[in-house]
Amino acid sequence: MVFTIDDEQNKMMAKIQNMNRTETYTCEISSCKNPVCGCSVAYLTLVPVYSDVDSLETMQSHDVTIDLYKKKLGYQNDKKVPKDELKFAKLFLQQLDENDYQILNPLFFRLKNKICEEAPVDLIDVPFDFEDIEYDSAMWAYNDILPYGNQLYVKINDKSFIIYDQYCLQPKCTCTDVFLNLFPIDIKGTKGIEYCIVNMDYKKKRWEMTEDSPRINVAGVKSAIETQIPDLYSQLGKRHKKLKAIYAHNRAKNYQAANDIQAPMPKVGRNDPCPCGSGKKYKKCCMP
Repeated sequence: MVFTIDDEQNKMMAKIQNMNRTETYTCEISSCKNPVCGCSVAYLTLVPVYSDVDSLETMQSHDVTIDLYKKKLGYQNDKKVPKDELKFAKLFLQQLDENDYQILNPLFFRLKNKICEEAPVDLIDVPFDFEDIEYDSAMWAYNDILPYGNQLYVKINDKSFIIYDQYCLQPKCTCTDVFLNLFPIDIKGTKGIEYCIVNMDYKKKRWEMTEDSPRINVAGVKSAIETQIPDLYSQLGKRHKKLKAIYAHNRAKNYQAANDIQAPMPKVGRNDPCPCGSGKKYKKCCMP
């Protein structure tokens, strides 16, 4: 194990076996600043703690880049890394074990989460498929747009699930519907096969299983989620509002107005399904 946490100094310490000597470093972790980047590349800065005159002469600071998910060095091009730095980085990586990743991963997630949640809307650039959203009513999940944003979890029958909340992003749509996709996760955080899909109106607090969802007691799912996420409905409303603001910014910046002229919205009858994808009749949803 390489890392320990010095609670008194609030520092992360690293000990590396280099030849016949143990080298001690303080370690700082950082990440890329892009709020929509889902990479797991961490940047570690190691500053030596000198213990004697010999170490003062031979030890130096190091910058090591690691892909925490793949558990390998995260340099885009090893050839551009100085040989001494690359040699140290490989030595460092070889000595990391599962306990070290259990220290690094939560620290990295907190960094990325802060970046995601605090980024101003006008600085969040997302490669939306505008045609799918505008004309095919495609829905987007909160954590598809902000991979390290706040995540929703629930336990049902002693099993842990991650919740992917998907929303309609069309600017003129006023629906308050959300699709909740539940995926089981194991102790390591690995996502399994989809458990169920719930269609919910977070304003009216109305729940129902979708047609393609397996037969699962929706009342039990509803009770579990409401109990474990007390502010569920207000959270979903805020998340939906944030995603619509992100989409509106990107739409205004990147979507060609000419597309609206070239591909006008088809006419929809009063009793036809609303094109926003809510499942309601047009006259009860987005009809002017």
